[in-house]
Amino acid sequence: MNNYYLPFAKPLIYGKIIKRYKRFLADVMLDTGEVVVAHVANSGSMKTCWEKNANVVMTALPDDGKRKLLYSLQAVEMPEGRVMVNTMLPNKAVEGAVANNAVLSLMGYEFLQTEVKCAVGSRFDLCLYNKEHVEKYEGVGFNLKRSVKIDNGDLKTQSAPTIVEIKNATMLQNGSAVIFPDAVTERGQKHLQHLLEMHKAGWNAVILFFAGRNGIERVRPAEDIDPKYAQMLRKVVAEGVRAMALKTEITRQGIWVLNEIKVEI
Repeated sequence: MNNYYLPFAKPLIYGKIIKRYKRFLADVMLDTGEVVVAHVANSGSMKTCWEKNANVVMTALPDDGKRKLLYSLQAVEMPEGRVMVNTMLPNKAVEGAVANNAVLSLMGYEFLQTEVKCAVGSRFDLCLYNKEHVEKYEGVGFNLKRSVKIDNGDLKTQSAPTIVEIKNATMLQNGSAVIFPDAVTERGQKHLQHLLEMHKAGWNAVILFFAGRNGIERVRPAEDIDPKYAQMLRKVVAEGVRAMALKTEITRQGIWVLNEIKVEI
């Protein structure tokens, strides 16, 4: 199985983060000594994901006269390893990995569709299906025109379509584990319930944790932060929803999606 690589948008600029504030802003000192304001595409707490004077990777954005912020924060170099902090990237990385047959347990499909609205009430990140599934399975807005054709040749081994919800997990625990969530998430709890409903309707339902920092070997629910989410995760997995996690390697230029790692629930 091949690994999948997603490069950060270029050109890349390097510096040191001074502070993060108002959730979506960060002051960064460039190597030249200039201090700039960068956009932080991350609404989470970013606990364990940044500290003052940590080295960072940013993308310099084109100055079109309308854009207020000309830099976008991509990754932070923490003592334990580099962390991907742009939460727009996990979905793109997983989508690319699946489309390029780099996630073994999600192979065997013809098509990949993103942002799929389901009758249960959630919009899920990925739907994997074969053409014959369109007629047999209800509750999802299949759209061949919006789908990516997966180059599997004649390898269509999956008897049921798969719905996937992706969660970015970067909060460090005990050196080699990340936990999710980093704050109470009622939306995340709803997704778990709706994944269970899809499973009961005959779908393969997957909650996929994207371990977006280096050196991670396992993912756990954040019991102390959101005990209800942890309890619900155990419940839905016991009833048939699959929990999986992907290991990554964050470089100064982009993201490698590597192998599956353990979800400890």
